[in-house]
Amino acid sequence: MEHLDPVRFFPRNRYSAVLGNQKSAFNFIKESAASILVLECPTGTGKTAIGYSYLRAMLASGVKQPFYLVPNKTLAEQVKGLHPDVHAVYGRNEHPCLFYPGENLRADEIPCSLLQECPHRVNQETGETKESDAERCPYLQQKYEAKQGRGIIVATHAFYLYSVFFAKEFEPGAVVIDEAHGIAKSIRSVLEFHITDWNLGRMVELLATILSSQAEVLDTFRKRMIAIIKAKEASKKTILEADEIRELLDLTNAIDTRAVDAEIRAAIAVGLVDRKKDRLALKQLEILGRDLRMYMRSFEFALPTEARHPLNFTFAFWKRELEEGKRVQYELVVKSYYVAPLVKKMLPKNVLAYSATIGNPEIFSHETGIKGEFLSLPSTFSSDNTRIFMPTDTPNLSVKERNRRDKTKSLRMIAKACATFAKKGIRSLVVVASNEERQKFLMLAVEEGVKALSYGEGVTPRACAKRFREGEGDVLVGTDSNYGEGVDLPKGIAPVIFYYRPSYPRPDDPASVFEEQRFGGQRWHVWNWRVIIGLLQVRGRNIRSVEDTGVTFLISQQFRRFAYGSLPEWLKPAYVGGKTFEECVKDTVKML
Repeated sequence: MEHLDPVRFFPRNRYSAVLGNQKSAFNFIKESAASILVLECPTGTGKTAIGYSYLRAMLASGVKQPFYLVPNKTLAEQVKGLHPDVHAVYGRNEHPCLFYPGENLRADEIPCSLLQECPHRVNQETGETKESDAERCPYLQQKYEAKQGRGIIVATHAFYLYSVFFAKEFEPGAVVIDEAHGIAKSIRSVLEFHITDWNLGRMVELLATILSSQAEVLDTFRKRMIAIIKAKEASKKTILEADEIRELLDLTNAIDTRAVDAEIRAAIAVGLVDRKKDRLALKQLEILGRDLRMYMRSFEFALPTEARHPLNFTFAFWKRELEEGKRVQYELVVKSYYVAPLVKKMLPKNVLAYSATIGNPEIFSHETGIKGEFLSLPSTFSSDNTRIFMPTDTPNLSVKERNRRDKTKSLRMIAKACATFAKKGIRSLVVVASNEERQKFLMLAVEEGVKALSYGEGVTPRACAKRFREGEGDVLVGTDSNYGEGVDLPKGIAPVIFYYRPSYPRPDDPASVFEEQRFGGQRWHVWNWRVIIGLLQVRGRNIRSVEDTGVTFLISQQFRRFAYGSLPEWLKPAYVGGKTFEECVKDTVKML
């Protein structure tokens, strides 16, 4: 990207000066001959302004439709808040559907592609609605506006994958990837397909009702899928064998999705299918027509070939008896695993990827598919403002090392410490690895007189974190999948963090079994990289600026093996590994 000069486009109307690390990043971009660049930007770098300036420079050089990519809507809103001139686009699940008024449905809950006569549909070429006086579909309208603009488009990784790469609705010339360490995880999460006996049964019934030629073909697949799953151990998630996947692939290849689509549209046209009453079945048929080719490709990539190892894996499970109110007895799950080639293919020529936690750039490249010229920027924060406590007297909470009392004992230890801090007006964040640990801690917190706040019973993790930021509760509690990253608690909101144990995968989890089969002992390199990134992300939740002060307690002795070595040089002086838990608590009170 030689001669590209992002500093010229720095948003000086918002920021009074270009920071030192920002200058280093801009010089790196300007002087590099590479078109793919990777930055490790510590908290406080001002990376959003770097990406914004880079994309503005790209626009000035003639690049069209530049994208700023983030993992979730919350971060997209943050970027939009910092730079109001960008255009934010969100997925269907963030928009209401106007075709089913009064039902409070989101756009991803309805069979949109089968409702071509919807009066609210916005033509992506002309911007006109199907009926001239109809209210405009919010989802389609935001996409139309983004295509007409000449500015930066902010979107999630998932939106980009489906609307840009798969649907080819945009032609980006440059992309910034924020939180780049997590893009593989984001892509895996949206390329996960669940096929159930109940949904297949509903589709077969509807196809039979309209005398579809594909009803019997689909039912054959359903019956064979059930037979294969039923041969497995009940309630255990079991990876399918290659011959079983091959058989299911052959059966899916026999289904003519074009015929299904044509027959459904014809049935709707003549009134054989009620778009209102049969909404759920129509949605499943839309998914069948849209995703069946993806199922086929996923099955195909789950098979080894002479040229490659399997890239996906398929597992199944079933319940011997259905619980009351449950409909699904047999379920097949197809999960994409090795998404690095897909990420590489979906990105344009010009890419700037960054994160506060890149770690080993080679493992980062293997995991994400993003391989470029790399620069790690130093932190401007003082290690005097933080402590990372690794107490000497906490247990090793690994499955092989812990005894049956260690979990309860250590969780109660945390709850007591939270109570001590709460009496001093100090609030805490507790990050655990499993939902079972979260529930156990909530119970112990009540016993210790601590007001713990967590999600569930209709309260989302995002809404719960918002309530905590607004002052409710003494402790915020969640799993690392919800609160390990993405939730910011600066300015004394939660100056104490307890990180319970590293999230190594369960040995019996299908993904773990697949990785063990796929990589053997080499899997530990990736697993260790992930837990190191997890540690660095959790530690940064309460230190977001040079004015912030906060501490992190690492509870399980598993951390001792890698915690100090994984810290950047500037942060190593903050590590305290020779004191008891109680001594660390006392030091925290003094410090805060």
